[in-house]
Amino acid sequence: MVTSPSSDPARGVAPPVPVAQDRARPRRRPSSAYGTGAPAQQPDRLLRGAGTASQLALGGLLALAPLIGVAGLDGSPGFLIAGLLLGLPHGAVDHLVPAWLSARARPLPARVALLVVYTAVAGAGLVAFRAAPDLALVGFLVVSVVHFGTADVAFHAERDRRPARVAVAATLAYGGPPVVVPLALWRDQVDPVLAAVSPRVPALIAAEVRALALATVLCAVVLTVSRDLRAGRTRDAAQPVLLVALFGTVPPALAIGAYFALWHSLRHVARLLRHDPRNAADLAAGRVGRPLRRFARQATAPTVLAVVALIALVTWPGHRADPLPATFAVLAALTLPHAALVAWTDRRGSGPPRRAGGGLLPRRDIRRRS
Repeated sequence: MVTSPSSDPARGVAPPVPVAQDRARPRRRPSSAYGTGAPAQQPDRLLRGAGTASQLALGGLLALAPLIGVAGLDGSPGFLIAGLLLGLPHGAVDHLVPAWLSARARPLPARVALLVVYTAVAGAGLVAFRAAPDLALVGFLVVSVVHFGTADVAFHAERDRRPARVAVAATLAYGGPPVVVPLALWRDQVDPVLAAVSPRVPALIAAEVRALALATVLCAVVLTVSRDLRAGRTRDAAQPVLLVALFGTVPPALAIGAYFALWHSLRHVARLLRHDPRNAADLAAGRVGRPLRRFARQATAPTVLAVVALIALVTWPGHRADPLPATFAVLAALTLPHAALVAWTDRRGSGPPRRAGGGLLPRRDIRRRS
């Protein structure tokens, strides 16, 4: 405390009188709407645009579903295969992501080793589908729910520049509709596809199990929508409802194909564009063309290899496979290492890297100098 003297008839010295401090105490910064204590920030433009585009795409499909049904195009497995193939490139650059998010450049042997391990895990998954198709298929369905759900949760967190927190309800609300709703409401169309991969799985997933899973997903949707509405995230609150309506109304071959290509893959590619440090200047200036071309060059070779492997499975003399279950098996095999890498990315913190101290660090690891 700073004091000033004053006259005192008795002692000649005045009692201490407080004087204003030279420097005012800094004001507390307002907390964000998400309760993290960090200042509120504007959503990322690229991810916000990707989210809007995916909502419009699936919303448009939902609106056109009656017309597609009248034309008799809704049940064709070609829609499912086309959607799965169009979404295939979204995991084609997984071997580059650790280097993008690393604080230091990773040597070429390390990246090659990662690619070899990734391919080996995918091959092991393909072997598992051959050796134990029942267990492999059920496991794939469970992994798909978790992967789809956590991907959307992480997408929203990265879009809003806030920490990603794993929530069971939100994971089920986003990951459940693409898997559980078709299993429960479209058995006549889903079960033949499952039986083509593993004949015993449709009987293993009893009607009671499907009904319980559907009820759980719907409860998770209600809880997630309520939380988003209370937090003022109206557009986010509409997304689980849109997914439930899409998969409950549109036949699964078309709905799953469109979801995989125009929702899940589109959003993940948008995140990948932000992760590549070479795209930082273009994205900051609002330019998307060059980052997209760079991604296309990076994803071409792995995508071609996956398609070649699929064609070999379908056309190999003496061991030809049905295109639909073969596509399903290849995608399922690739999903396991892809989901593991994406989970690692989300856990590590996958914000756009920027230079600090000569290295590439995630945004959250950079501290402001005092």
